[in-house]
Amino acid sequence: MTSYGPLEGPSEGPLAGRLDGPSDGPFPWSGSVPVPAGPAETVRERVRRHARERPQAVAVSALRGGRTTERLTYRQLDALADRAGAALRAAGAGTGDRVVLVLPNDGAFPAALVAAVGAGLVPVPAPPPEAARVDALRERLLGIVADCRPALVVTLARWTRELRALLGPSGPRCLAWEELAEGPSYGPVARARTEFAFLQYTSGSTGRPKGVSVTHEAVLASCAQAARVYRERPTDVAVTWVPLHHDMGLVTGVLRPLFGGYRSVLLTPREFVRSPGSWLAAVTAHRGTLSSAPDFGYELCLRRIPAEELLGFDLSSWRVARNAGEVVRAATAERFAARFAPAGLRPGTLCPSYGMAEATLTVTACTPAVPPVTLQVDRELYARGTVAPARPGEAAVRLLSSGVPVPGTEVRVRAAGPGRVGEVFIRGPQLFTGYWPGRRAPDWHRTGDLGFLHRGQLFVVGRADDVLVHQGRNFHPADVQAVCAGVPGLRAGRCAVFLVPHAEADRVCLVAETAGAAGPEAHPAAEVRRRLARSLGLYVSEVVLLPAGGLPVTTSGKVRTAETARRHRLGLLPVVR
Repeated sequence: MTSYGPLEGPSEGPLAGRLDGPSDGPFPWSGSVPVPAGPAETVRERVRRHARERPQAVAVSALRGGRTTERLTYRQLDALADRAGAALRAAGAGTGDRVVLVLPNDGAFPAALVAAVGAGLVPVPAPPPEAARVDALRERLLGIVADCRPALVVTLARWTRELRALLGPSGPRCLAWEELAEGPSYGPVARARTEFAFLQYTSGSTGRPKGVSVTHEAVLASCAQAARVYRERPTDVAVTWVPLHHDMGLVTGVLRPLFGGYRSVLLTPREFVRSPGSWLAAVTAHRGTLSSAPDFGYELCLRRIPAEELLGFDLSSWRVARNAGEVVRAATAERFAARFAPAGLRPGTLCPSYGMAEATLTVTACTPAVPPVTLQVDRELYARGTVAPARPGEAAVRLLSSGVPVPGTEVRVRAAGPGRVGEVFIRGPQLFTGYWPGRRAPDWHRTGDLGFLHRGQLFVVGRADDVLVHQGRNFHPADVQAVCAGVPGLRAGRCAVFLVPHAEADRVCLVAETAGAAGPEAHPAAEVRRRLARSLGLYVSEVVLLPAGGLPVTTSGKVRTAETARRHRLGLLPVVR
């Protein structure tokens, strides 16, 4: 990582700060991506091409307990997609109909997605029962079904009874994937095409999930951008444990490998959470070169992988370890790089990026050749929305950049004035067409994220909806979570902070989950108060402690702050002390 001292004009004026590259020189990927003259190649067509040219190349491998339990070559994937696609059409789905995929991180998910696209259907990824709490799964799946009105739901045979009961007699027909893949053959599927490659529902951490409509053109542009930025090649190996129903897992674990013709190795999120070392063991065993995770994934490795386990890792093949999906932290990146360097992790492998479902994942990126930037900014000014370098001896906040725009993408920040944090706006060929079933204006997209620009790099500091404003100062959830993560007795990443109305003045309330490993001598409530006051100048009036799993979260694990505040107000939180 590169560190700089004084800041140089993050953004100036409304919608200022266009980024075509850094202010001090061109990046290797400056410029745009080619736009096809006719219809964009679909993922189904790309798989068909790989099956002709490299039939024996492995497309997907699935791991369970460190063992390879499934392996699909491009020839096998191509044949499976044809068979399942024909079965979907025979089940009554017509061109343009939506098909909800409730499938795990294994070969069934990419095969079903490719089959649906080839049959002219619109796949809609959704969380499987094993990946979500019951209440979160019910709320999210019923919301998706009500919004997109699918013709079919595809899941595993062992989940069909549960999902049929959940969807009810008036819901869409629920099919077992095993029947599509292994049942009667309906002959070759009639090739069809629809406008959208898939619908990706947002996490819903700040509101009701919305269906992001992604076209084949956007998918092709996004994969072309990544191929150029990360210098992808057919010999690459992607390793992921991130849920495939999430945009990060879908794009980095399925779409990019299938478009690029390289192998994808899939683990389950549950296995990673239970044993974080399984991720690094998979990178070691399969010589993984590309892998992505949110910041908490790297933090979990730091906290849960013992020193003796490092001896079994060889991470020398790992070229790009993307950190995205939530605000990236300088301390996490530095500690991870230092901790796993003895296992062969090369300098510069940690590459923060910024993206969202609306951009088919990636907006800005770092690479080993274009490293992120760290800044020390004045804590008091930062709390009031101004970015300025911290002077020696003054309280500071360390920030890590998320890189520069990928090819053909523009980023601007709308701020109140120079040196101010503002809202991030983006545009590029990889952007969505609108929230289902509507359309958006084909221009700048308002992200709802807050950040600033410095030396061509974007710094993202949080969501506009989640910022706590108290006594004229701004407190970002990521900063609060970073402090709470270091408090013995509290679960990392599992806290919410909000204001409680009071007759004299609003009071700050922190709700956090406790860690089961904390000893009886731990006093997390008092300790977290002290640390938040010392580190952020945030004075908390009330600390509410919950058991593990007590906070309402989305199916992707993001804390729902507004829902937490509502349950607190109604006395519905399972308080432990």
